[in-house]
Amino acid sequence: MRRPVYVCLIVAVLALGARAAAAAESNQSADAAYTGWLKKVRLIEIHHLRSGAPAEFQKGRQKILAIKDEAAVGPMVSVLYGRNARYRGLLIEALTELASADSDVAQAYLQEIAVGDGSAPHRRRAVNALKTYSGEKPTHRLMAHLAMQEVPVIRARAATALAELDEKRAVWLLLDRLVTEDVRMVGGEIWSGTMQLDIRAQMVGARLPFRQIPIEAVGFGGIARAFIELPVVDIVDVATTIAMTQHGQMIPKYQRVRTEHPEVLAALKKLTGKDFG
Repeated sequence: MRRPVYVCLIVAVLALGARAAAAAESNQSADAAYTGWLKKVRLIEIHHLRSGAPAEFQKGRQKILAIKDEAAVGPMVSVLYGRNARYRGLLIEALTELASADSDVAQAYLQEIAVGDGSAPHRRRAVNALKTYSGEKPTHRLMAHLAMQEVPVIRARAATALAELDEKRAVWLLLDRLVTEDVRMVGGEIWSGTMQLDIRAQMVGARLPFRQIPIEAVGFGGIARAFIELPVVDIVDVATTIAMTQHGQMIPKYQRVRTEHPEVLAALKKLTGKDFG
């Protein structure tokens, strides 16, 4: 006997509600774990890492390296990744150990440091940490940067890291990025503009016959020329105002620019052993 349609609908709604409740509970649990680890890592930083005594820093370092929970990776990055190079070095050390224990999050952060850190030694340390991973080399984020990143220096760092990791799958992307073509605005011009000239004069002294005086005024968009009649007096003060009406329109000029990327070429040579001309 077939169940009524409304019974099926009720069962489906209850199932969706159960899944939504489970997802909300999971999110709350993840938030609580993040907050808990953030407090613990921050306390380690305050009590030990900030100290000028080497022994205290080493104590804090051991506490950080003893953390093995993947949920702590995000809080460690929040606390330790900043301008302090010593903190960043400790973070790379901790991420290396977590990445070797199959932490996808730690591997992802190491890939980001390999292309985004401002320190070349730290970028090399991140790449070397990825090299030590015993499984398949984690390169998905480096591949994404090479394929989609619009900042040339980040693409170049991703190419270098992929070559160091011997990622053969990157060859076709490197070929695509060997020479790039960009459209850049190199200038522009304005047309159909009008200039207005306003002249005011104040005179002092005896009035004598008028005479014509040629004047020129340079303003945005051109030169205004006119002849005015002024009386010959002992003292004269002339004030001029120039106004450019905004009837003009900017017409941009674009140019296609082809750019070769030597870092990408070096990565290709390293991966393939070919010269590429």
